[in-house]
Amino acid sequence: MKKVMIFAVCIVCALSVFYVYRVFSKQSGHIGEQKMLDVKIEFLNPLGKTFTSAQGVDYIYNGQLIGHDAQVYPSQYWGEYPMYFFGMPTEVKVTVTNLGPRAKDKVRIITESYVLRTDGSNGPSMKEPKVTEVELSRGETKTIDATFTTAYTPDAASGLDRFIVKVQHPNEGGGPGNNEPALVMSKEGIYCPPDYQPK
Repeated sequence: MKKVMIFAVCIVCALSVFYVYRVFSKQSGHIGEQKMLDVKIEFLNPLGKTFTSAQGVDYIYNGQLIGHDAQVYPSQYWGEYPMYFFGMPTEVKVTVTNLGPRAKDKVRIITESYVLRTDGSNGPSMKEPKVTEVELSRGETKTIDATFTTAYTPDAASGLDRFIVKVQHPNEGGGPGNNEPALVMSKEGIYCPPDYQPK
């Protein structure tokens, strides 16, 4: 679906919606520490819905089908996802909770986003990585506003995108075969900006 991009003010009343995130495997030397932290991704106030299946991708805006793309994603990505438009905020909230026994725990939260290719790999970046240092007392939960806006470019075609949250210890380092030695866990949430703008 390729249409002329027409940016306009769009006022949409939508309830905050929580979309289940996925945990994807990443080799880490901090397996035990993953159980001491709880990380959640929430997409808020989507402007529409995107449905993916063996038939491709359907975009729903104001209850109406506004487009269809033929690309088919791996079956683990079939389902319903929040839809946002290029040039408008993609509202994301990340919450981190210290479940461990430590009185204080300091972690680095890195948020990234990429086009999701149909083979499951990363495509072009949808936002600049954002780094936030968080210190949590035992049992404490903190919220990070990870909202961002993506300008339309031809490389950022319509279809699914992945939002990634990486949790790291704030130490640096690395070496052959382990470029992220401080990585504790990574989680992803899926969303979608179609190649379409409401008029």
